[in-house]
Amino acid sequence: MSGSSGRHIWFLHTHGTLRLEDEVRLAVLWGARGLGAFALGVFFILASQQGVPRSVLQEQWEPTVQFAALGIVAVGYGVAWRWEGIGGAIILVGSVLLGVLASLAFEPGVALFGCLAFFVPGALFILYWQHHHRPVTLVGVISFMLALLAVGGVAAGKVYDRYAGPTHPNSTAERIRVDLAEWILSGAVTMEGFTVKARLADPGNGAVELLVAPADGTGGVKVVGAQAGPSPDGHVVTFRAEGLRPGTRYTYALRRSEHIDERRRGEVTTLPSGPSSFTLAFSSCARVGSNGEVFDRIREADPLLYLITGDFHYQNISANDPGAIRSAYDRSLATPGQQALYLQTPIVYTWDDHDFGGDGSDRTTPAREAAQAVYREYIPHYDLPAGAESGPIYQAFTVGRVRFIVTDGRSERDPAGDADGIGKSMLGQVQKDWFKAEVLAARESAALIVWVNSVPWIAQPEPGADHWGAYATERQELSDFLVASGVDNLVMLSGDAHMLAADDGSNNTFASDGSGPGFPVFHAAALDRPGGVKGGPYSEGAFPGGGQFGLLTITDVGGLAVTVTFSGRDWEGTEVVGYSFTTSRRGPG
Repeated sequence: MSGSSGRHIWFLHTHGTLRLEDEVRLAVLWGARGLGAFALGVFFILASQQGVPRSVLQEQWEPTVQFAALGIVAVGYGVAWRWEGIGGAIILVGSVLLGVLASLAFEPGVALFGCLAFFVPGALFILYWQHHHRPVTLVGVISFMLALLAVGGVAAGKVYDRYAGPTHPNSTAERIRVDLAEWILSGAVTMEGFTVKARLADPGNGAVELLVAPADGTGGVKVVGAQAGPSPDGHVVTFRAEGLRPGTRYTYALRRSEHIDERRRGEVTTLPSGPSSFTLAFSSCARVGSNGEVFDRIREADPLLYLITGDFHYQNISANDPGAIRSAYDRSLATPGQQALYLQTPIVYTWDDHDFGGDGSDRTTPAREAAQAVYREYIPHYDLPAGAESGPIYQAFTVGRVRFIVTDGRSERDPAGDADGIGKSMLGQVQKDWFKAEVLAARESAALIVWVNSVPWIAQPEPGADHWGAYATERQELSDFLVASGVDNLVMLSGDAHMLAADDGSNNTFASDGSGPGFPVFHAAALDRPGGVKGGPYSEGAFPGGGQFGLLTITDVGGLAVTVTFSGRDWEGTEVVGYSFTTSRRGPG
């Protein structure tokens, strides 16, 4: 071996493939140690105080495995103080494992990006270590890191699809080409009218009108101009059609100048007058941009109304960011399956946590103001007693002899972790007073009262829980009120829990004396999220799953009796659970 060759080999062995000056090597080493210590401290604090990322199923193994992965990183960090290469490799493995586990709650790209907090210091330890090894070693290390990221990416995608991806096949509805509008939505239906909201594709290209006409062609066309606001960016317009006939099917379409957007022609049936039989659909919990076939089944059932009982999307926006909230709505409203449904069926919508201010959110979320404002901008709704500009979104309306009371269980909710007692509320005092007044007014005037409440009512007392069990004192207050008021014509519709479930009232005994209130409770979910059970027990059982919805049929021929039939169905239209009862409370007419 020549002297020059020997010196060359010595150079590679001493200085590694990437030659670093001593000062730089020292900076790399201490940078790895400092970043590693900082990341470990931050992650341990966040995990201890706020918890680790959890899937919607909240499976017991999730925290244990994630703390174990964090422990692997901590062990690697300790080892790296003596053996940089071995410790750095352990940190890299632990960081990717944390990224994969974060996909339980976040999209894979976001989850793996978060693993950089540990991947970077791990790579810096490797960079320092390679200085004393041959080039082939560094090539092997780089290959290892790339392979690790590739495997992590594939695993993260599979984890995300398992816990947050589609739960059933996509809708068969065709995507509608954008013309005048990107999406159209109707609601706030009465006997004489309805509201239409539309996001215009080009709001600056002239005024847009709404054309409304009876579907059977027996009447003339009504031209409705857009109302003023609220739409800060000018894209969402609101139309209110009035002066229509009760119980009549109408078609509507947008027109600009002489051009009509025929592709997004919608239909609405005005509410009936007097005793009437009808069917409505209800469900909750759809991932962002869901296009599941469940929306086809709801549309094919041809309900009078579709009640969305929370978690319209799962964007979990916890910042006061109207733009982000609008984007989340836009992604869902424009999907083929949802747009086809909303063009045929008007909605009534109250939110829950994931579409309000993030998982487990309450009145303290920074997103509260923006969420309330964008709801008013995007969603057709009945009069909001809390105010037209801001405030909670509770509302009420009547169909035939049935009074629907829709509460907002998030805007005024005290934190679930607060100690239960007289001062702790899910509804807030103002909304609770309104609710009681509505119930008393409907007690005699309506044949049936339907309380639309987003979260589980039947549940054991449980501090910190995301259901009425964490607000047991207020639940008892409301139960005592219903018993004392003699209200015996009430039924509850709920979402949140990813299940179909029905209780005949036998497990609904939260009054002080355990006597009631005893009204039936029906759950319908999840539209497009993995199944899970919350609360209970339920007399007719609980059936977790995705691609599920409920139908509520009211049979009212004008006598003393009104029959209520619940049918919980899957995305194929098959009934999973059913229950029927009759109330004999006399209503008007």
